[in-house]
Amino acid sequence: MPLALACGAPASDEGIGDVPEWTLRRGLAIGSPDDPVYGLWAVGGVLVDQDRVYVLLARDGTIRVFTRDGEFVRDLGGRGSGPGELMLPMTMGWSKPGTLSIGDTELRRFTFYEVATGEVRTIPYHAYGPDASGTARPVPLVALSESRAAAAPHPSDAAPEHGILTTVPMVVLDTAGALRDTLTLLSAQNSVSITAGLVEDGTVRLSHPIAQGDNWRFAPDRSSIVVVEGGPWAGDGPAEFGVTIVHSNGDTLFHRRLAYEPRPVPDGYYDDEIETMLGYPRMSEAVAGQRVFTNAVREFFEQTRYYPPVTNVVVGGDGTAWIAGLDEDGERDWLVFDASGASIGRFRLPTRWHIDYANRNEAWVVERDALDIPYVVRYEIMR
Repeated sequence: MPLALACGAPASDEGIGDVPEWTLRRGLAIGSPDDPVYGLWAVGGVLVDQDRVYVLLARDGTIRVFTRDGEFVRDLGGRGSGPGELMLPMTMGWSKPGTLSIGDTELRRFTFYEVATGEVRTIPYHAYGPDASGTARPVPLVALSESRAAAAPHPSDAAPEHGILTTVPMVVLDTAGALRDTLTLLSAQNSVSITAGLVEDGTVRLSHPIAQGDNWRFAPDRSSIVVVEGGPWAGDGPAEFGVTIVHSNGDTLFHRRLAYEPRPVPDGYYDDEIETMLGYPRMSEAVAGQRVFTNAVREFFEQTRYYPPVTNVVVGGDGTAWIAGLDEDGERDWLVFDASGASIGRFRLPTRWHIDYANRNEAWVVERDALDIPYVVRYEIMR
């Protein structure tokens, strides 16, 4: 059951039959299981400019640079805590043309690489994070420039006793940690406390087994953020989700709602999840009354009776937004919007593959073979 591609028409006068179906033609593939230079692992992101392909190898703290023809150029970074080195890189983008920015959550800093010269600068963000929301400290996530960062508090810190979803602000901080702007409000998945059926004074914090909350992604040049509502249908009213693009200055560029056909969570799904949970040694030691605990967990889980409609979102280098639906027989449908919010294309990809960089002409996809070895593959978009 696809997203808005075949599981409901867009909530507008445009029918899904009006959206062109794209064909992706496989081209250049980067990667080799036998070559230490071309071999890839733990790919954390892909960026592309006119001349180069940048592949973030998160486990090694390295950005591997190739030509657009797939020839190795050099490595940036390297695992460590020294200047230009990385320990746990999580985000990669352009802070300005020619300057690559990497967010490192372990070192708590942003590192900036001048790709033409190799010059490196680092800006620690331990000074970031005043109590901007009044209840929780926002954590820097993405460098918008060398003087501004987008940040948000962890959902559990923002609202520890709320239900499955809570609302957190995406804000802009300067290098001194001062709040400069609020970009948008995000619906985020929260964990909840379970005490029923546990040993005295015992508490277990659980996240829902079905990923929920808004899907969001910044543009590669950090000029905007796309937010796609990820919450599942509640069971009444129209089944819709919203797509919003917000400029990094806080202006909303467009908002659109799409109808879809909800997919129910199958019978027995949560029973299997609970059985697996009870099999963990630490969990079984904490449970004093299994039936009471199981009923409390099932009540929490069964608040979600339908799968969320969207599983991934990518922002293209040309302002396009790429949205993936649910898995269906090992594939997902993708719907592409232009910067004005119009649907311009649709296609299918295997669920195990994910798009890391794209525009109207090409998509750079991380594929995995039968041995789970990743390859970065360029696909030409045929209309």
